[in-house]
Amino acid sequence: MSKPRLVLKVFLILILLAATASSPARADDTYLLRLEAPAATLSSAQWETFGDNLVRALASGHEGLQNGAMRLAIQYSDNVDVSAGVLDLMRIYRNADEISVRRLAAVALGSTGSPLALNYLRLHVDYEKSEIVKRTILAVLANA
Repeated sequence: MSKPRLVLKVFLILILLAATASSPARADDTYLLRLEAPAATLSSAQWETFGDNLVRALASGHEGLQNGAMRLAIQYSDNVDVSAGVLDLMRIYRNADEISVRRLAAVALGSTGSPLALNYLRLHVDYEKSEIVKRTILAVLANA
């Protein structure tokens, strides 16, 4: 490693340590910042726009964008409606190579509350080859 890179890394680490040491957070929770959750301040129109953007992200074909959209759809399932993206979620579940993505899609399908999505999972649980995905689907169906 060249000397300028080493110096830069050490400098960045020192800045990080200094910023962390001077932060107002303490273990006993007396100085932690109290921030209102951003989700609590959104209007219904903003939630609708957010849900529409998630549906567009699910249809994008970009794996990273789809994964992020699925996570947000699960996290905010009480506030957003992504039922228009159920077919895209089914496609992601069916075509994904990675087990973690298939599990994420199964949970996202269940979080939509759509009868089409739940019936899709019921039909596929018996034919699922991965035991962990099968257990995930069973848990989603039990929670529905």
